[in-house]
Parts: sequence; C-alpha cells; structure tokens
Amino acid sequence: MAAIPVKSAQRVMEIFEYFAERKSPATLTDISRSLGYPSSSTFALLKGLHQLGYLECDRDRRTFLPTIKTALLGIWVNDRLTGQSTILQIMYELRDRTGDTAILGTQIGTGVQLIHVVKAPERADATPISTGNLRPLLRSAIGHVLLGLKSDAEIAALARRLNAEEKNPSLRVPVATLRRELEQYAKQGYAYTEGSVTPGGGMLAMLLAAPRHQMPLVLAVGAPLARMRDMKDKHIAVLRSVIDSHREHMELAWSSAEAPTAAGPGKATSGNPRKRRSDLAEGASGARPQVSRVSK
Repeated sequence: MAAIPVKSAQRVMEIFEYFAERKSPATLTDISRSLGYPSSSTFALLKGLHQLGYLECDRDRRTFLPTIKTALLGIWVNDRLTGQSTILQIMYELRDRTGDTAILGTQIGTGVQLIHVVKAPERADATPISTGNLRPLLRSAIGHVLLGLKSDAEIAALARRLNAEEKNPSLRVPVATLRRELEQYAKQGYAYTEGSVTPGGGMLAMLLAAPRHQMPLVLAVGAPLARMRDMKDKHIAVLRSVIDSHREHMELAWSSAEAPTAAGPGKATSGNPRKRRSDLAEGASGARPQVSRVSK
C-alpha cells in the first residue's frame, strides 16, 4: 500500500477531528461533504487509514469509525494529566499486580498487532516486545482468542490462506492442531502459548468486553517462560480480575444504550454465544468462550 502523502497530513487530522465532534460512524459521503474534500481523495485516505488499523470499516453499512488503536495514540497524555483512562489503567494494574508485561492486541488484516504495551520493570530476563509489533494469527495466544470469535468457515479459510503464505514449513499450523488449541481455549477460558512466537517467552490472553461498533480487543500478559510457568495460576487469576472489572465498567456505561457484544453494527447477537463479546470476556462472572470446531 502506498504511503499517505505528506500534503495529506492536514486532511488526516481533520478527519479525526471530524469524528471527535461527530462521535458516531460516518460514510464516505458524510465525510467528503462535511469537510469539502473530493470523493476520490477522501476514499484514498479512508482506505489507507483502514488498512493501517486506524479506522474500522462496517462493510454492510459502508461506514467508518476510529479504532481503539487511534484512541491509544495519545491516551498516555490523558493518563499522565488526569489518570482517568480506563484501558490504560487496567493495563497498568495488570502490569503492577503480575510484575510482567501487559499487552493489548487486535486483528489487523490477517495478523495480530500489539496496539499498546505496558512493559514490565527492567529485568535481565525480560522478553523483548513493543507497541506496534506484529504476531501471527494462528500461532499466538492473542490470535487464538480472536479466532475464537469466528465461524468454522472463517477459521478454515484463514488457516488455509496463512499456511499457504507461510514459506517456512515448520511454522505452518495444521488445521487439526489449531482445532485442538481453540477447543482448549474454549474449555479453560484463556489462551496460552509457550515460545510459539518469541523463543523463551510465554503469554496468557483473554477477550475484553467492548462496544458493538469496536473491533475485538484482547488483553494479555507476557513473561519469560520459566517465570510464566511458576506464576501461571496467579497470572490467570489477576487477568480474570482486571477483565471482570473492565467488563462491569463497560456494562454500566452501555446499560442505557447498547450492551458490549462481539457483533458488528446492525448484526444480530441473540442466540449465539460466539456473537456476544460481553459473554466471551471470560472472568469470574462471565460465560466460557464458545469456539467452533474446525473440520480437517
């Protein structure tokens, strides 16, 4: 994808300012008319921002909305000045209570992007990980949580595509193996990997509750493998605790409007546990994730 020209920087910022004032999804026509941009250049900007993960696109309604990745760009400023940033607060809480790295991830394209990382205190055995890092969807704990939201057909199609694109045969994930890993995630309520992406590192991941229009978000904790094995039970308990706390906050915030779900705008959510993101945010009060079975 071609980079957005420097001369378009002003328009990019004006688009985000437009959303800040509008506070709801908007179509290409809404944006181009309100800002006085040609439709063609507006489309190019929106497409580029969507591909970079800064705009969510609802293909059914043909609307765009800034993602949590966009919100987190400057959230540290708000946290430094006011200390009232919910997501950042729970990430710091997770880091402080575990002593290890807290990670927020989501799916961008056919991969996982770490959209915010709160690193553990400096240690000689610290696992290198940073905001913006990419992780494979099929082999990462965060990827397994995101795959748990998808249908059988979507999972099978992604597995075939990603395995075909993987040049290293040792990094391909057989569908049967993926099926077992997703079934294990569904059974225990968290995804766990050891050294599958970062040698010598372990990761635990669970789904966060989020508004209907927002992309699914996964909260994780990462640590050197020996430490993760020693602290795994404690880390699971802490991760569930902070996710439950966030879920309660979200349910209160949306109780008078729309409950947090996994479905996109306008999509039905009743009768299908996989479509209810608030149900999938596993914790002491949440239901176990429902993960589909994938045929060979």
